[in-house]
Amino acid sequence: MDLESKLRNDKHLTQTEQLIAEYVLAHPVEASRISARELGRRALTSGSAVLRFCHKLGFENYNDFKVNLVSDLKRMSPANTMIASGERAITAMAKMETLERQVIAETKEKLDPEVVERIAQEIHDHPCVDFFAFDTNATLASYAAHNLMLTGHLANVYQDLDRTEYFSLYASTEHLAFLISRSGTDRALVAASREMARRGLVTVAVTAKPESALARQSTYVLRGFYHNEFDKFGDVVFDASLKYLFDILFVMTFSKDSDYVYQINQHYYDLYYRELDRSSSGEDANRG
Repeated sequence: MDLESKLRNDKHLTQTEQLIAEYVLAHPVEASRISARELGRRALTSGSAVLRFCHKLGFENYNDFKVNLVSDLKRMSPANTMIASGERAITAMAKMETLERQVIAETKEKLDPEVVERIAQEIHDHPCVDFFAFDTNATLASYAAHNLMLTGHLANVYQDLDRTEYFSLYASTEHLAFLISRSGTDRALVAASREMARRGLVTVAVTAKPESALARQSTYVLRGFYHNEFDKFGDVVFDASLKYLFDILFVMTFSKDSDYVYQINQHYYDLYYRELDRSSSGEDANRG
């Protein structure tokens, strides 16, 4: 288990130790450079409390703790992807490749294959799959919904408050709901998720914060990746992580009924390209 996971998931930390963990998670670079006394001061405790905290996590001393923290930071450092003035195409291409590779690696490391299997089975078992997301998250939701339509599911995206809340009040249990929020604190989604859970709908929280209110009250949690040090790339990082997660679910859903999927896509092809004449020549002719 990496250090970040230890700090997030250790259930035996005292209230004081939780304050230290929260500071380190919020300011990992600063924490890797300061003394135990200074970390204690910033976390509103003491240097001796920081040392006890390190021992409790299994480190020999504070330096051992910082070595592991630096190792985590190097593994996911923004240094190689910072935007420079006058960025050229060749460097921009390399930086985006590096960034997306890192994001996918981090997302994969934190995934629980058993949870992914269960979510894929839920998709298979539900004819209707609905996505709830606002702003840029709605773009990725539309991407995921489009792919699931290819597998024979009725997939919709809800990105306004009224439709989201009405859905939570009236939708039947044949619907599977994905609620997307990087922080897991969007009040509309938290309220909708609570109502869906009360009415027995299966819900999936897609968030970078598995301890958030949205995650706690959902049936499943699909953890996307985000790192504070990538703040200027926040949407790019989280979007790359979400696309990777949704692509995994698409592949698994496709593979469960591949013969059926091929069949319905042949029907789609017959309708779209033959009966409706949506080939490029047909479109050109219609425009003429």
